[in-house]
Amino acid sequence: MKDKIEHSGTIVSIVGNDVKVRILQAAACSGCKAKSMCTSSEQKEKYVDVNVSFPERYAVGEEVLVCSTLTAGKVAVWLAFGGPLVIICLWAFVGTLVLHLHELLTCGIMFLLLAIYFVVMHQVEKRYLKKVLTFWIEKYNN
Repeated sequence: MKDKIEHSGTIVSIVGNDVKVRILQAAACSGCKAKSMCTSSEQKEKYVDVNVSFPERYAVGEEVLVCSTLTAGKVAVWLAFGGPLVIICLWAFVGTLVLHLHELLTCGIMFLLLAIYFVVMHQVEKRYLKKVLTFWIEKYNN
């Protein structure tokens, strides 16, 4: 079983110790032979900033692997999807069954709670999550 997550990418810039890598995030069916006839296949460009100790080992345009730990991936998925799901389910139960609020008011407060959650996550990401959810790059010919 793999203990890390890998995506291939291309280095687009190197500034100091910061390397910016472009990765193509592809849908599961993007490798299919019939993708030209199908409307469900899609690809998106994503950029990942990676702090490296020796930037002189890399060059702009070089193909590299962007890596992260499997644990970091699970934490990211939990924070992006699990947290909001808990907020929605918990508040729907409390708002409608415990406090007997109108459904429209419950939904409005739910959206407010979700907005607060994502603002807090943005602040936490700046201070804490960048240390926990780290990336590194590896050359293809290790």
